Amino acid sequence: MTADAENTPRWLALPQPRTATLTGGLWRPASVRVVADDPAFAREAVRLEAELAARGMPSGDRSIIRLVATAPSAASTEAFEIDIADDVEVRASSPVGIFRATRQLLHNLRAQGAVPHGAVRSAPSVPERGLHLDAARKHFPTESILALLSALADVGLTSLQWHVSEHEGFRIGSEAFPEVVSAEHVSRTDAAVIAEAAADLHIDLIPSLDMPGHLGRVLAAHPELRLPGADGNPIEGALDITRDEAVAFARRLIDDVAPLFPHSTRWNLGGDEFVDFARIDDHPALAGAARERFGDRATGFDLLTDFVNRIAAHLRDHGFAARAWNDGMLRGEVVALDPDVTLTWWTNWHVDMRPLSAAVAAGARLVNFHDGLFYYVLGEKAGYRYPTSARIWEAEWHPGLFPSLPDGTRQEIAAPYPALLLGSFFSVWSDDSDAQSVEQVLDGIRSPLRAMAERAWNGGSRLRLDEFDEIDARIGVAALPAAAAR
Repeated sequence: MTADAENTPRWLALPQPRTATLTGGLWRPASVRVVADDPAFAREAVRLEAELAARGMPSGDRSIIRLVATAPSAASTEAFEIDIADDVEVRASSPVGIFRATRQLLHNLRAQGAVPHGAVRSAPSVPERGLHLDAARKHFPTESILALLSALADVGLTSLQWHVSEHEGFRIGSEAFPEVVSAEHVSRTDAAVIAEAAADLHIDLIPSLDMPGHLGRVLAAHPELRLPGADGNPIEGALDITRDEAVAFARRLIDDVAPLFPHSTRWNLGGDEFVDFARIDDHPALAGAARERFGDRATGFDLLTDFVNRIAAHLRDHGFAARAWNDGMLRGEVVALDPDVTLTWWTNWHVDMRPLSAAVAAGARLVNFHDGLFYYVLGEKAGYRYPTSARIWEAEWHPGLFPSLPDGTRQEIAAPYPALLLGSFFSVWSDDSDAQSVEQVLDGIRSPLRAMAERAWNGGSRLRLDEFDEIDARIGVAALPAAAAR
């Protein structure tokens, strides 16, 4: 163990717990036995024993880690308590709470070779903390996604939003539409492996199948379903939502992919950048169909909203709660967005986009995808810069701090956060797929992703940037679980 660990023990883990009362002394037994007092924790006991053995602490009776069930916490199913002396007691109401606690023990072992004696208590400020991965423009092989799941779970993230379809590629196997699948893709067999690995690591795998826009690869094989543009020529990546057969096709795409996500409960259907929203009136087919269905006041935004509502209802039939990007939503004149659709709020770059206050007033559930801080756009396209922990700290970001309006007006939901604020996500967008290798992407996102994880869990952070950076460096990279290694 390191000298500073011997002299002044600190709790070196991410995210930092809400409280850590250290009493002096260190826990590093020659052997350890993990006991699950509740059968629901048996998997976590087996997992932790294997992880400790890999760090040189084989199974034995020199110390005992006891996993104890508590009454459900009002704070979160992820809430946990740890008491460390000669033995260790970990308490939580659920397996995921136990898992979060045991990551804290492992971080300390990785960072300083031992765990400080004391009492630790923690619970997250928001229930969702995740990563969106654009694995459609750029192929991410199965092994890299498994490694990414391990990295997310290691720092307390809850979700991976897996973006499988774009203009440039459709990267997941299809039985119903093999003609749309890119040569490089994740097979349906491997998708099942990913789904099981995610569930084992307490990661919610969220399919992201964008529609009615961003369908270039799909519609290249089905050009008859493209939306006609203002000049009469088809728009390559836009589905013709004026036609029922095109909407039925969208449903069949979902039907084909949905079985690959047996543990998932949420689905991002897109709804963004379908056409140039600033010029939506230039698309007479949209406006005409909207007026025919919804009256003279209706616009193309009403037709888009109706499409999102219809797809959300179809997803609900599959057991998924629908999500949609914010930029085209809440802009209809007569059709209201289904209140069950969660808005994944990434931007307010254009003055005509509805402000966050409108979503709050409508009671919409929100997930903060702050593009200015958390968009890792390959090649730094569209003016984006790769996120850094320094910029995240300088912004004093917390889950309620959203992108500003075009005039600079701050958009913020103050803590304690209302139930409508579900959480926050970091995003990888593969705009220039050759700008970085898969390995470079995973290395590049590690520190800023952990910065988001720290500040999302705690609603900010008590750490200074230099303290965060030190812990980030010292905990290193989590080993890929044996069950996920292939």
